[in-house]
Amino acid sequence: MMKERILEIISKNSGKITFKNLLSEFNMGRNELNKLLLELKLDGQILQVGNKYKLFPDNLHLGSITISSSGRKYIFHDGEKISVASNFLNSVILNDTVAFNINENNEAEIVSIVDRVLGKMTCEIKLIDGKKMVIPFHDGIDIKLDKNVLDKLYDGDIIVVNITNDDMFGNEYEYIKTIGSRDDPLIDDVANALNFGFDNDYDEEYMKEVYKFPTSVSDNETIGREDYRDQQSVTIDGINTKDMDDGVYAEMREDGIIRVYVHIADVSHYVKKNSRIFERACEKTTSLYLNNSVFHMLHHVISNGICSLNPDADRLTKTVVMDIDKDGNIIDYNIVKSVINSKKKMAYEDVDQIIMNNNMVPGYEKFEKQLYILYDAAVRLEKRYVEDNGKINFANTELSIKYNDDGTIKTVANRENSISRKIIENLMIAANESVANWFVNMDMPTVYRVHEFPNIYKINNVIEELNKEGYKIKPIKDIDNPKSLQKILAILSSYPEYPIISQMLVMAMQRARYSTENVGHYALGLPAYLHFTSPIRRLADLLVHMMIDLILVDSDKITPEYLNEIERTLEDLCIHASKMERQADMAERIAERREILKMLAKNMDQEYEAIIVELGRKIKIRLAGVDTYIDSHDLKDIYRYDSKRKRYYDPEEKQHIKVGIGTKIYVKIINIDPINDKFNVKIVNTNNYCKKKIRKN
Repeated sequence: MMKERILEIISKNSGKITFKNLLSEFNMGRNELNKLLLELKLDGQILQVGNKYKLFPDNLHLGSITISSSGRKYIFHDGEKISVASNFLNSVILNDTVAFNINENNEAEIVSIVDRVLGKMTCEIKLIDGKKMVIPFHDGIDIKLDKNVLDKLYDGDIIVVNITNDDMFGNEYEYIKTIGSRDDPLIDDVANALNFGFDNDYDEEYMKEVYKFPTSVSDNETIGREDYRDQQSVTIDGINTKDMDDGVYAEMREDGIIRVYVHIADVSHYVKKNSRIFERACEKTTSLYLNNSVFHMLHHVISNGICSLNPDADRLTKTVVMDIDKDGNIIDYNIVKSVINSKKKMAYEDVDQIIMNNNMVPGYEKFEKQLYILYDAAVRLEKRYVEDNGKINFANTELSIKYNDDGTIKTVANRENSISRKIIENLMIAANESVANWFVNMDMPTVYRVHEFPNIYKINNVIEELNKEGYKIKPIKDIDNPKSLQKILAILSSYPEYPIISQMLVMAMQRARYSTENVGHYALGLPAYLHFTSPIRRLADLLVHMMIDLILVDSDKITPEYLNEIERTLEDLCIHASKMERQADMAERIAERREILKMLAKNMDQEYEAIIVELGRKIKIRLAGVDTYIDSHDLKDIYRYDSKRKRYYDPEEKQHIKVGIGTKIYVKIINIDPINDKFNVKIVNTNNYCKKKIRKN
């Protein structure tokens, strides 16, 4: 009612009423009124310009500022990236919610900064021509500090500055602290994380709550739970993983049904709704993994301790019990609160040795039978997901990176297909699917992981570009069924350039996100899906666990009004979590690229095999997992460029494509600066690789 009253007053005095005027109308404090006004602004109902409020104009849009790895600022609007107009670049920062209009150049012109989530950023002090300059992490921002502050700072200092206003006509900054020097170990990761809203800083109130956490499970805590401590349950993770939130066990029944137990750490038993720990989790929404550094959503005492399914330790869990038939159908499932005692911490590499290479690894002997049952269950599920649901298996573009003892990168390679990872992936998908269906059947609000239908025009644009390269792919007429894309990828999968083409199609699709509205998951081919299996490191999963607790334990609290309030809160958190997930992905890409460039900088004399991933006047190439550009003039003595068909060709053999997507070339590094992300190469030679044409399908 209060919001309706505020809207009524603003509508009568639109563009004229101030905060002070509104405060005099209501019997409430400044903070309470500010909160209500912010909610109305974020809902797109009112707009604040200067110190006055009015109803949100129909010709304006609401959006959030995102920054690419190159520093470009843009806003997602109706599924499109809208670049921020140049005269507003210095006014907005990452994650600002802004009101904007779109000009004739399809650029966003900022009218008002509605909300500022991140008020801090890191900068480096650089001595340039004898003058101290403040160089921000994100390009396109001009930062000036008081001379008295600069006098106390030194060349190479990495500092944190705070934005002291949210004036769209220019920001003001104040120095907060120095977090290190350019040459400090891991300083890049710390600075990178902070600039995207992540850190390992915990206030006093937070740490007081952490220190109250138990280090073991008490007998009282196990009362009323299913006791699976006698099971031979195991965890399967990376060899260095410390926050293990999922364990598995499987048994083959006499009727051929496989009963699978997916045990997930019961984090919501420890992290409560009104705690400071939960409040911070809602701010961060995800753990961030940068090279060898981890920036935790939950303090490591929690994530690596009482909530981690460590071997030979009792742990509280929520378990999804699933019966899987020979066709991969989940014919029955149940969700229970439980207690387990993991019998072994397994590594992906060891499980692959056993199943893929038939080599027994010492210490795994008594688990061999169970591993093959888990493998059988995963194969059954994969069959159903792919053949019946139309699950799209895009090419794996992940990198396998090995580090030296000092944290620098030793080697980089494409991650090979792994049966052990596929086992865990399919079992976790099955658990997530089952929990999602449980919520649908209960008709209760929760946080879904949704992936909307792709835009058919974007997909067909990619197909058109591929056909110019010599492929023969029919445009898609019906995008409703993911099997149409699945069919194209199956045709392409045998070609060396398949990972690149697969990535092109991925980029043309919608991005998965969190929502309280269940619209299904297109790429998985599932009508309902959510994230339940990683509550240690993802807020969305923790929220799902809390909703399960509400239903299983606190059902007496459930009223229509309470559910409406919960759903509104969950939707706000969904929007924020989706935003922070994008920023975590960006931070990880930047950190990974920087460390790879450092590795390459140590070996500039050698030649590298690269692969072409995009054509044009500038040619994008990829080597060691990072992209850069070469100038088309480097090829002018060998090839010519057809601007209409966007491809290079041999003038003597015009139909014989010599250079295209997937062509391998050899290059040498001529300039590399990992800190400033500068990376230039020149062509040494090509191997005259000729792509096979794809026959008409």
